[in-house]
Amino acid sequence: MQEIYQKLNFYLNEICKYLEKNDSFLLEKMNKIARLNDSFLDLMKKYSLENKTIQNRLTYEEVYFLARDIIEQMDKSYLLSFDGLIQSGELDFGYNQEYEDSQCVRIEEKGQLTKLINIARNFNYDDVIALIHEFIHYTNWDKKTQNRYYLTEFLSIYFETYALFYLLERGIPLDEINYFDRMKNTICSSRSLYRYEYVLLAYVKFGALDDNSVTWLQKYFCDIKEKSFQKECKDLYQRLSNEEEYYQEELKENPKSLGKILSRAFIARNYRYVLGTFLAIYARYYADFHDIVYVNNHIHEFLDESVFDICLSIGIDLSDNNFPKKMLDAITQYMNELQKENLTTKKVKKF
Repeated sequence: MQEIYQKLNFYLNEICKYLEKNDSFLLEKMNKIARLNDSFLDLMKKYSLENKTIQNRLTYEEVYFLARDIIEQMDKSYLLSFDGLIQSGELDFGYNQEYEDSQCVRIEEKGQLTKLINIARNFNYDDVIALIHEFIHYTNWDKKTQNRYYLTEFLSIYFETYALFYLLERGIPLDEINYFDRMKNTICSSRSLYRYEYVLLAYVKFGALDDNSVTWLQKYFCDIKEKSFQKECKDLYQRLSNEEEYYQEELKENPKSLGKILSRAFIARNYRYVLGTFLAIYARYYADFHDIVYVNNHIHEFLDESVFDICLSIGIDLSDNNFPKKMLDAITQYMNELQKENLTTKKVKKF
């Protein structure tokens, strides 16, 4: 293991140097994030996410106008920019797997900002949900601010959830929308985070990894077995090594970008999707809809406020000792609402 530890320490050093400047929240809250993540995975073991969907004949115009109806309910001021998306060429629907996934892309060249929304079509009501999610990214990506970076997935997932229940309340066929899609994606990110969370925590809290790292973890943070820890180390090393090899041409041009490349691969992404989902579902039951709209519209103005401050302003107290339990209760309530028997009898909470 000594060789693995040595190589992994090199990668983690580069990653942490990058994260300290660009994503300090992850490093500072790694222990709490890991505990929340583990609790979520344990909870989700009790649910079946089977939801077979079919394609329908929903045209891109129908997707667009359904999304428009939802956006009008959210905030009519969004219609000005939404109505111009197709004519400006900023919105594109992929029909032949042109896009691996739906996305909002930001391009800044010579002082000119362009934002593009690309929708990978599923040819059912999932396309409406995807458009709402990406459009929210579009609305808050005029600038690159730290709080936007931390909270943009929360905001998009929250309004995506609003769109989901908007459609469900109007009685769309349940086999024409994957209403478990967000939880499936979150579990995927959560499992990825699970495979390296305690390795990263050990490095952040105790420094360079060695044979004693697992002992310190066991003493202060978690009941992890030595064999499991070593496997996490080997797996993480292999993943990071593969990323380094994949981006070798980019690294030749800029060798100092290794930490950024390795972080953006998954470490700086997984946890934001996971926490974004946690906060979005929590906010569905404990926050006011109009407060979330306000945060989305003013996200770049919270220059002197932390993520904790912004969340507190909308009724989410991340420092509350009961937050983990309330979060799990919210997810339980959310999952119960999405059981087919509740959807068919319209037993869902309105926003």
